[in-house]
Amino acid sequence: AMSERLAVLGLGMMGGSVAGAARSRSVASPVVGWDPNPKACATALANGLVDSIELTAEDAVSKASLVVAACPVTQVVPLLSQLVQDAEPGTLFTDLGSTKLSIVRSMRGVSPAGIEFLGSHPLAGSEKSGPSHADTNLLERKVVALCPDESSTPGSRDRLGKFWAALGARVVFCPAEEHDALLALTSHLPHLLAYLMAGMPEQMHAPFLAGGFRDMTRLAGSSPQLWMGIFGDNREQLLRCSRDFRDKLDQAIQALENPGAESDSLRGLIEKGWAARTTWQTTG
Repeated sequence: AMSERLAVLGLGMMGGSVAGAARSRSVASPVVGWDPNPKACATALANGLVDSIELTAEDAVSKASLVVAACPVTQVVPLLSQLVQDAEPGTLFTDLGSTKLSIVRSMRGVSPAGIEFLGSHPLAGSEKSGPSHADTNLLERKVVALCPDESSTPGSRDRLGKFWAALGARVVFCPAEEHDALLALTSHLPHLLAYLMAGMPEQMHAPFLAGGFRDMTRLAGSSPQLWMGIFGDNREQLLRCSRDFRDKLDQAIQALENPGAESDSLRGLIEKGWAARTTWQTTG
């Protein structure tokens, strides 16, 4: 077992899952939680996700050696920038945000000597929110990206990597800038497209919203507020991917406009997607 004392700031679905996983696997002790919403605190405590609840984030941090900020990306820096000032030297801070570059840059500017921030992004979760949807096996066989920069020490990388591995995750190290460029395509664009598509049907479509449409738009059930923050934070990379997608869609439209001559080019687009999907469906 590890000797980390864990504080989880934010007890939603993700924070609750991390806290519960650490507690149920004895990866940290104690596991203290804090959330501005008393209901979330009560649920997390009742469901055994945390050992105790602190009334302030400051109190939670003072009891911890490892602090996880489990809040929306736009709130990570506002929440942590003061807390890192008052933490005990040797305290390691991380987050769970889907974007990394702006957070890592901002935290490098505010973390005092002896306090490290090392950003994490568990590629796990669902469109559900709140601690009642927490799952202590959420990270099992999932990738967690760690985004060190030149100020990160090997000791902290090792320590945080071991923490996530102990929760069942596969740790991948990736610079923040590269992470945000990759996630724009693998996560952020699909969410954007799901929202756009989910907004299209009208009343007459209702009986015909079959499995295919539901599968394509599942992500549109995610919190719009949360995702507006992610889209804004990774705007330039998302814009680049959206334009790439528009080019693909234009190619498909062109092929559909010219049914005879262009059917080969449509087939090419479709078979490329089919081949890719069937390959990583079996290997993933």
